[in-house]
Amino acid sequence: MKTNYSIRISMLLLILFCYTSCEKDEIDTWVSLEADKTVVAVNETVTFKMSGNAETYVIYTGDIEIKPTGEQISHVFANSYLVITGGRTIDDESYVLKQSGLDTWTPILTAEIAAYNIANPNTPLNVNTIINGLQSLVDKSYYKDTAAIRIRELMPTLKTFANCQNLVQTYFTNLSVLLTPAGGFSTGVAINRYNLTYSYKFRTPGTYVVTLLGTRIGDKNYSGSGYIYNSTASASEYNYGRNTATVTIVVQ
Repeated sequence: MKTNYSIRISMLLLILFCYTSCEKDEIDTWVSLEADKTVVAVNETVTFKMSGNAETYVIYTGDIEIKPTGEQISHVFANSYLVITGGRTIDDESYVLKQSGLDTWTPILTAEIAAYNIANPNTPLNVNTIINGLQSLVDKSYYKDTAAIRIRELMPTLKTFANCQNLVQTYFTNLSVLLTPAGGFSTGVAINRYNLTYSYKFRTPGTYVVTLLGTRIGDKNYSGSGYIYNSTASASEYNYGRNTATVTIVVQ
């Protein structure tokens, strides 16, 4: 009986080990990238061949595409959302009142409150209370409209909500867009993993580093009650592996 119990325990440990190993192997990602030619003329077609064990493939050609409208779209991997943000979410607004912004605003606001109090002697505003209230907002992150609400709570008779939104735009620092490069983030082209080839023509002479990004997703990291009572499905809940491969193209 004891022997059977030991065998069952050993088998259970073996299954657990195999599962852990499989999960690790599942997200160990590799990709490769080749070009049929690496020195080409302008508008000459280059065909890229890819391979790997990734589930999604995106290729960045390394150049800046100029649309017929004159719009410029970057395909440089170094300026992609993934590289610049390191995977952090930056599409959430983040407005912060810096001390320098409040110092600039204070004399202007003080004069406005003084003028308001002269025109409304029966309902004067306390300038110190308002300035101290604004001081409590310094170095804290808010959505734009939330910051406007906080301002209006301090002086509802002096400023409308629209006024407060403009004040946020003027005196708060918008940290939500500081990581965005001029012209926006670079974009790549998604490649069908069942047809790992891509043809492209470079329109301008130069040396371009073409980058292939491969991503492989693992199983969901369950926490709490998992899907039953908590059906969220954000990317942070999954193991994933990423890898890149590059090839340099000289366009003459």
